[in-house]
Amino acid sequence: MAERRFSATIALREVSFKMAKEKAYKTIKWEDRLRIEVLYKAGHKPQEIAEQLGFHHSTIYRELRRGKTKKRNSDWTEGEIYSPDLAQTKADKNKKKKGRPLKIGCDYKFVRYVEKTVGDEKNSPAVALAEIERKGLQFDTQICLTTLYNYIKGGIFFNLTMMDCPYRVTKKKGRKKRRVQKRLSAGTSIEERPLEVMARNEVGNWEMDTVVGGQGKSKKSLLVLTERKTRIEIIELLNEHTMSEVVRVMDRLERKFTEKGFREMFQTITVDNGSEFSDWKGMERSRRNKKKRTKVFYCHPYCSSERGSNENNNKLVRRFYPKGGSFDDVPRRDIKKLEHWINQYPRKMFGWRSAEEVFQDEQWRVAM
Repeated sequence: MAERRFSATIALREVSFKMAKEKAYKTIKWEDRLRIEVLYKAGHKPQEIAEQLGFHHSTIYRELRRGKTKKRNSDWTEGEIYSPDLAQTKADKNKKKKGRPLKIGCDYKFVRYVEKTVGDEKNSPAVALAEIERKGLQFDTQICLTTLYNYIKGGIFFNLTMMDCPYRVTKKKGRKKRRVQKRLSAGTSIEERPLEVMARNEVGNWEMDTVVGGQGKSKKSLLVLTERKTRIEIIELLNEHTMSEVVRVMDRLERKFTEKGFREMFQTITVDNGSEFSDWKGMERSRRNKKKRTKVFYCHPYCSSERGSNENNNKLVRRFYPKGGSFDDVPRRDIKKLEHWINQYPRKMFGWRSAEEVFQDEQWRVAM
């Protein structure tokens, strides 16, 4: 008998707790606000209104405060009333502000990973998410790239803003100014370049450019070479921004790869019409026997898209060395660290493999 009474008491308490919980979290609707208005006008207290409508008394207090406003009476005196329209308007506005809950939740491990990968290591948000899947990292959070960008824009990450993300697109206003060629292009035009080079079927065709510092600030500059198929990068420091310095650096590369190795690795090089690339004969001839070691082709004036791979890699360089800076105090070892970082950078076009991985695969195929 005692056991039955105990079980019945427990069951009654569970039902009472469930009803109290449902009662406590009941949402006020428009019909409820109309009833509150009638009862409040009739002089009922908030506790009485709560009991009649089945709400918690604190809910009614908040609702009356939300819809309370002043009204002028016929005798020109002012009095406080409850307006269901005003309360509904405020409730709808607060509901819109609330929005959906953050998918990121309290996953601080994921937050620290993104802030380190994008903010400190200069990777893009897309690379950060791709590395999670590639390395098999485990986090409580799984979000898409669009959501990650929205969180960064919304200030969810305390140590990360859109300024830390690469490739910020800015809209250019006005009509594009047409530029006129000032001088005749040196050497062989890109129009005579073989179609096989355009198709990117073979390794050994390169694009070359220079990355300069601020005008009047930097005497030194960077010579950057990008292989068209694998996007492997070579970066060398130029002591002067001259054509003789470019030839000197290419001679140094020939000593590094040997004459035969240079000829096999650098079959063609596509450059722009900058003055530092004017000596096409010096770039093409070998430092040892004056024989041809490569073939240089020149893009059309003001057509950087004809060296698209090179220009995209230049953007990676600018993540570490923004425009307007100086290369005079930059040691060569730092330039080589940057070269290694670019070659290890995961790329979407290669299934998030790096340029170095693709280049090594191509060398293996050639060896076979």
